[in-house]
This record gives sequence, C-alpha cells and structure tokens, in this order.
Amino acid sequence: MQDHILITGGSGFIGQALVDDWLAQGHQVTVLSRRPGWVERRWQGRVAATDDVHTLRDHFSVLVNLAGEGIADQRWSQQRKRQLYESRVDLTRELVSWAQDSGQCFRVVLSGSAIGWYGGFDGSDSQPLSEQAPGGQDYAAQLCQDWELAAADLASMSERLVILRTGIVLGRHGGMLKRLWLPFRIGLGGIIGDGEQVLSWIHLSDYRKAVHWLLGSEIEGPVNMTAPMPVSNREFTESLAAAMKRPALMPMPALIARILFGEMSCLLLQGQWVVPGVLQSHQFQFDYPDIQAALAIEAGR
Repeated sequence: MQDHILITGGSGFIGQALVDDWLAQGHQVTVLSRRPGWVERRWQGRVAATDDVHTLRDHFSVLVNLAGEGIADQRWSQQRKRQLYESRVDLTRELVSWAQDSGQCFRVVLSGSAIGWYGGFDGSDSQPLSEQAPGGQDYAAQLCQDWELAAADLASMSERLVILRTGIVLGRHGGMLKRLWLPFRIGLGGIIGDGEQVLSWIHLSDYRKAVHWLLGSEIEGPVNMTAPMPVSNREFTESLAAAMKRPALMPMPALIARILFGEMSCLLLQGQWVVPGVLQSHQFQFDYPDIQAALAIEAGR
C-alpha cells in the first residue's frame, strides 16, 4: 500500500532517515518544518514541505508526529522550558485543530513521546518499566505526559493511534552519539556520576525498522522504543571506549554535572530501565539487541 505521509520533525536526525526510507518504498511524503526550503533542497524536490500546517489541503493516510526541540540541547531556563513545551505540546494541539478543520481520517497516527514519561531513577532504584508502568513526577515526565495527552485527541480521527516512547537513539551522525564521538575519539570520555544510572537505548536502524513495522501492524497505544538490553552509564562508557579503541579517562562527578547543567543534569545522573514489552510480545526482531554490536557497527563506519 502506498501512503501519503505527513511527518513533523522530518528534518531531524530520525526524521531524515525515515523520509529516505519512505521515498525508497514509493510513498508520497510531506514534511512540516520550520525550514521548508532546506527540506525541498535536501530531497531535490521529491518531498513537499511547509512551515504552516493550515496551508495543507490534501488528505493524508499516515501522520508521524516527531517534532520537538532537543531536550538536552540547552540548560532548562524558563524560556527554554517554554520552547520545549511549545515544540511538543502546542504543536500537537495545532495538528489536532488542523486535522479537525480539514476532515482528516488517518489510517494510523504515530505520535512521539519519550521514556522520560516514567520519570528519572537513581541506578539503585531502577526497576524494569513496561508500557503499563505508572508515569513519573519530574519535569521531563510531566512534559511527556502533557505531550501524550495532547496527542490523544488524534485518536478520534484515526483508525489507530500509537505513542512512541523513545529511548536514546544511537547513530553516529546525530543525537547523543554524535555529541560523544569527538570526546571519546580523543580519549576524553568517562562515566557520569556513579555510573550506575540506567540508559535505555535503541539503534537507529532498529528504530526505523520498528516504525515501519508498527505502520503495518494492528498495534495501538504506547510502545516503548528501546532495545531489550539497557545498560548502565558505566557499561555504555566502557563499550563505547572499547568500540573506538580509546581509553575513557575523564569522569564527570555528579557535583560538576549539577553545576554545569543545573536542573537538566537529571538527564545525565538518572535513568530509566525500560523494556520494549509491546515489541517483544509481538515477536519484533531487533538487529542490534546489545550495546556492543550497536556501537561496533557505528565505530566501523
């Protein structure tokens, strides 16, 4: 089945990979982006783009809503928190308004969220969290919960609504791994805090594979987009250093992280032990289930 897909966040690290896949599969793609000219140049006119969803008159069979300012890109000032909220919650509400006004009836909606929904945990407090686990109480958790609540209004305009609770997506050319690549390459990587906080991650290839699989499935509701084998910060650091054949000699004590990053340091000092319960219960096959294989493939590129 050839779909007409509308994606928000299509110019981002994950979004670009998905658009490439959909074009190769023969789908028609429209990107909602603050940089429509860049989008049209990036895909040489094969992708339509707009910065105003209300200009769209077509009907779409699929909506993939991944837009959101990077939560770890800047310290959490009040202004930054407002930007994070607007780029997630307010944008999703705008999509709901447009979908209602334009009479959309989607075959499926995939809407973004994150494993921050469950709250942050110290390493010693971590327990496995499936999709049925309760939500957290901290700032990141509340942001994700408001985001999901806004997306819930899309359910009445689609046959299925899937919420993507995404972990750390690993790929050399974007996200966390891109930021870490140079420091680790020159031997300046190291554990953060006590190193026991749990990092739930997924390789970009498996994320793409899971999105395409979900589009063709009958699954609805929240889905944890994480690999089945989360690791501690210490294990991740050692694995990345080993994959790059470099030492990791520069730890970041918790006090320094709090001084440098303020409230946002919770993203570094706490984690979530998240398990992909829905994906595993439906026999989804991960190509990179363990961190060593995921990092080795990136280091070899």
